[in-house]
Amino acid sequence: MYKVKQLNRFKRLNLSNLVAMLTLCIGCLGCTATATDTKPITARSILEKLGNQEPVFIENKTIEGDLDFTTLATYPQTETIRSVAIESSVYFKNCVFTGKVTAFNQRNGQTILCDFGKNLTFLNSKFNGETSFQSISVRGISSFANSQFNRNVTFEGARFGSETYFDGAMFTREVRFQTAHFAKMASFWKTIWAGVVYFQSAVFAGDARFNLGDFRSNLDFSMCTTDGQLTFNYAQSTGRNIFDNCRFRNAVDFSNATLKEASFKEAFFDTKATFIGVKSESLSFENAFFLSQKPLLDSAGSTPNVTGARLATSAIIPAKR
Repeated sequence: MYKVKQLNRFKRLNLSNLVAMLTLCIGCLGCTATATDTKPITARSILEKLGNQEPVFIENKTIEGDLDFTTLATYPQTETIRSVAIESSVYFKNCVFTGKVTAFNQRNGQTILCDFGKNLTFLNSKFNGETSFQSISVRGISSFANSQFNRNVTFEGARFGSETYFDGAMFTREVRFQTAHFAKMASFWKTIWAGVVYFQSAVFAGDARFNLGDFRSNLDFSMCTTDGQLTFNYAQSTGRNIFDNCRFRNAVDFSNATLKEASFKEAFFDTKATFIGVKSESLSFENAFFLSQKPLLDSAGSTPNVTGARLATSAIIPAKR
């Protein structure tokens, strides 16, 4: 009986040791996998996946080389325009791009555009090279939230078919959004704009939110069209802000914004316009037109210039209400 008990005990000890060894081995393998995951990957390997219409889901990686979407297979749109159709989702999080990121190109007399059929996501990532998403088309959700662009970047002529997020992003240099089209809500909450910002002739079909934005240089928002609500609540700008010749078809709210200089010359306001608590050294509404109601003007600092400003049913608008 004693020998049987000893044998059982021995078996239990061996089993316990085996379990412990297996646990240790699994832990070591896990450590090895984690270490391997930190290795950089090449932009070429990402393009190969996209070329096979495979989804891209990458986190915590450094991407080496130029990520040029225009090198993928193209199809002709016209004699001089070709397109790249990317039908799989593209997702990056906590990544660093050491080279250029390009989704627009012109070569050999051809213009190459990129069409992203699903979501396009770059979360909390860094772009250390020049970045061009000029004239892209995105049918899914676009998000560049909390990402940092360390060189010039352009989204000129881009068409965003769904919600678009740049919340918490940082543009350290010039950024261009001229003639961009936002089909749904566009959110730029707490975005930092260190360089000059261009939005001329952009169209916002949904709400456009620039609340708590930090504009450290000039902003050109002239000739834009907003069909949804436009908000710049608590935004701060140390440069010149141009909103001349804009068409605001929905409510506009700049409450508590700090704008060193702001011009709304010949802007057209269809409905409510709120400028309560705005701090500005120069605020101009020269020849602006307010279709349905007087603007709520109560700015701190200089008196708004309303020379030539009109309501649909009355003459010049008073400076304050």
